[in-house]
Amino acid sequence: MNTSTPAESIHSQRPGPTLRSWQFAIATLAIHLYFVSYGISIVNVPSSLSNEADWVVGIVVGGLGFAGMLTRPLVGVWVDGSARERWLKVGGIATTVAFIGYGLSLNPWLMLIFRGIHGVAMGMFTTSLLAMVASHIPEERRGFGIGLYQSGNAIAQLYAAPLSFWIATQASFEAAFFTGAIAAGLAFFVGSIVRDLEPPLIKAPTPWRKREWISKHSVIPAVVFCTMTTTVGAVTAFLPLFAIERDLGNPGLYYSVWAVVLLGSRFLTGALADRLGRTQVVLPALAAGALSLFILASAHSQLMMLVSAGIGGFALAGVQISVMALIVDRTPASSRGAAMATYTMAWDVGAVIGGVLLGIIVDATSYSFGFLLMGFLPLGGIVVYAFGVAGRDSKQAHPANGNSPQ
Repeated sequence: MNTSTPAESIHSQRPGPTLRSWQFAIATLAIHLYFVSYGISIVNVPSSLSNEADWVVGIVVGGLGFAGMLTRPLVGVWVDGSARERWLKVGGIATTVAFIGYGLSLNPWLMLIFRGIHGVAMGMFTTSLLAMVASHIPEERRGFGIGLYQSGNAIAQLYAAPLSFWIATQASFEAAFFTGAIAAGLAFFVGSIVRDLEPPLIKAPTPWRKREWISKHSVIPAVVFCTMTTTVGAVTAFLPLFAIERDLGNPGLYYSVWAVVLLGSRFLTGALADRLGRTQVVLPALAAGALSLFILASAHSQLMMLVSAGIGGFALAGVQISVMALIVDRTPASSRGAAMATYTMAWDVGAVIGGVLLGIIVDATSYSFGFLLMGFLPLGGIVVYAFGVAGRDSKQAHPANGNSPQ
């Protein structure tokens, strides 16, 4: 007996997704442009506040993550409750506005307002695009496809951070921020072209209290990912100032090396996750993440800083791609907005912990001790993954009937 709904029947009659589609290519270009703007912010927001106290820098830098953390569950509900394309457009426009705001004033408290707007907007744009792009990736190549898509933001890191540092030194911080606004505007334009092949099945309105605010399929993998994003948040907030203190040179080079390794590792780790399973990639990557922070904490030369960047790029690629693929494996298409919102919330939580709390720690101790402390978090991620995720790891994509694999 055929129990499929008309909408499900229409989906089943459509051609299967392919990584060679122009829509997948457009989505990858959109995320690339969006992270060009983000790369401009990660160097110039803390650098423009170099005359402020460390705790002020931590609050302003972490404001993006804090705003995203508070609103990401709501974004997931919105993305699954209506056309995902709508929320992508809102996020792109709001991000452009945030960068214009950065350029209008370098006052930290005014900048904090626009960091909040940026955090909410980033949740809308990235969550919507992630949920949409999943519909363009074949199930049997999910790890590789996600790695290919995520390469868009890795390529942005190759040049966005050092270029923005150069613009700020040759012109001004305001000029660098307005360049970020242009990149965000282009991301909005390009992202508006992408269409969702598996849109949510909109039924009668569901009461707010019964909606899926936190995805049960994603929460534990997202906690594991958070142990990595917290280290990224710490580096993002304080690497520029740490590099100045120890005379390590242009901090933008850290992000360039990080991005080169991240880019190459996403292809490799995505393919390995498809072939070997998610666990066999995640655990070594978490260990590498800890090593990266231990090396950075002891760095007294640019070479050591760049070695840390390379190991950190590999670590983030392995954890990010495998965890994202694992979440998509377990999540029905109709709930991907909530799943991606829960997953991407790890970025926001990591920015808050890595920025705000580390700002308080380094204010009382040192940058070196703060990075050393952060290095123990990925080791904790190994424990969480081993007990909470590994027993249910699956290389298979999520079955069409919407039941999560056991």
